[in-house]
Amino acid sequence: MTKHTDVVVVGAGISGLTTAYRLSQAGLDVRVLEARDRVGGRAWRIPMHETFFDAGCEALDHEHATLRRLAEDVGVSILEAPAWEADPPLGLEGADAEVFRALEAEIASLADRVDPEHPEALDDSRALDYQTLSGWLDDQGASARVLEAAELWISVASSSVPTGEMSFLAYAAKLAAGAAPSGLRLRFADGPSALADRLAQELDGRVRCNSPVVALEDEGGEVSVRLANGEVERAERAVVAIPLTLQGNLLFRPPLPEHRSRALAEARYGEVVKQAAILDMDPAISLPVLSGEGHIYRSAHDANLVVRFAGAGAARKDVDLGRLLGVAPTAQTAVDWSGEPWTRGSYLIFGPGHLLAWGNRLGESHGRLHFGGAERSTLKSYLEGAARGGEEVAREILAARDG
Repeated sequence: MTKHTDVVVVGAGISGLTTAYRLSQAGLDVRVLEARDRVGGRAWRIPMHETFFDAGCEALDHEHATLRRLAEDVGVSILEAPAWEADPPLGLEGADAEVFRALEAEIASLADRVDPEHPEALDDSRALDYQTLSGWLDDQGASARVLEAAELWISVASSSVPTGEMSFLAYAAKLAAGAAPSGLRLRFADGPSALADRLAQELDGRVRCNSPVVALEDEGGEVSVRLANGEVERAERAVVAIPLTLQGNLLFRPPLPEHRSRALAEARYGEVVKQAAILDMDPAISLPVLSGEGHIYRSAHDANLVVRFAGAGAARKDVDLGRLLGVAPTAQTAVDWSGEPWTRGSYLIFGPGHLLAWGNRLGESHGRLHFGGAERSTLKSYLEGAARGGEEVAREILAARDG
């Protein structure tokens, strides 16, 4: 049967677009299918009154070389900005401060020792994978104040999953893979949507939105990609570049291997709400501030735009941002990523035992099906990981064709 195309990519987030872009550069005929009415996935800038709000993928780091190179290749500008991460303003003193510093030192020591490509090679890796961050603090006799501070700094302001549900080994491996060594001091000049839009433009009409996929069948020497509207796209190979939260809704034939089926059943994506308000005057509180309501700060693009990032438990709080700031906003908006139907969560965060059970196997192909996304990289909760994952799967496909 004649192939309709070389590769079909499911998902037009940054990872899927990167895969398609690199394969297209290599001369392959590629199609991208996206369920949303836009490209970018979590890389999303929303027009808001007379400004813009970056609802996802807001910050990147100097060390995020794959992402920076990709942006340069397609002519997307990056600018310097205040660090997203700084010293945590947690107000700990005395013994409490010592315990918190011990946690930071233990994480840093483990990050120095672990190979993020092969975390299983570390001594006691299994025990460390089952150890949670709050469990480690409990073992040190940490007070309730220290546990609360760790929850604010790690879960509410960043990782979006409670510290009691986060693997110690996986957290350290993420830092070792280059999470934010220089404090996420870069931003896209025109927001993260600019990168997605430029990649889509480079693909010149080969991205199809409003096209949710329901099944992928690897039979007869080709892959049939079935859409919700009944259409079928056929290709030599297919790439799945959507979150695990959505992959579980797809029909795979032949069935997925055990480790991947387990991943789809167990994968935990965090909760994140991003909220923004435009102010005509200075707020009544000093910014930035970190509290149980979330991390509240001024946008690097517009000083009159104040943003609230609320992860984990803070994401479930209904916060009146104007009341909290003491100023009535000119306009405000919010995005709840757990409620977004084509995302259903923030990003993949490993729970106890997940990294070694299936987390480091998410890049393994299944016949003519390949898996992209940040999930296949060692930096699973960053846009840099999405770019890395996209390039990795492109190289994998080109090597398979050449072999």
